[in-house]
Amino acid sequence: MKQRLSMLLFASALVVAGCGGGGGTTGGGVTVPVPTPTPVATVAPQGNLPLSEAVSGSTAWVNPSSHMTLYFLDVDTATGGTCTAAAGGCLGVWPPFVPVSGSAAIDNLTIIVRSDGTGQQWAYQGHPLYNYAGDSGPDQANGDNIPDFGGHWHVARPAAAPAPTPTGGGTAPPCHAYC
Repeated sequence: MKQRLSMLLFASALVVAGCGGGGGTTGGGVTVPVPTPTPVATVAPQGNLPLSEAVSGSTAWVNPSSHMTLYFLDVDTATGGTCTAAAGGCLGVWPPFVPVSGSAAIDNLTIIVRSDGTGQQWAYQGHPLYNYAGDSGPDQANGDNIPDFGGHWHVARPAAAPAPTPTGGGTAPPCHAYC
């Protein structure tokens, strides 16, 4: 019992010696590390706010969880999206990019109510954002310039006005619905 009490007192003395000056060396020349405080976040999380990354050599908006390219349909508006469940398979090819709980709009990235009433969706400059089923990984833009569902699909690029609909020349990517 006496030996146990002596060990406890010795251990307590070591702890007190190590806590006495905020770090540095103890009387015996042993360095005692000072724990680094954990930083506190000063900015509220933005849910799944789209990220700006390089896609095919140019900056584009991407889904932050998958880093897949985001697209918009040039005929869509925040009050009348064309890609709906009733649009003959559009949502299977172009799934909407929906906000998660805690998401907050910022600048030209807004959260809109889908025109078919099925929930919310991210939009950039008033155009609802979608992923493309034809992209199999990050840094792909296989859906760019596809004429489909009444308009043309374009990569969503920060600080860029919606791309104009191409006029003739070249070959168009495959059409998936009524073009």
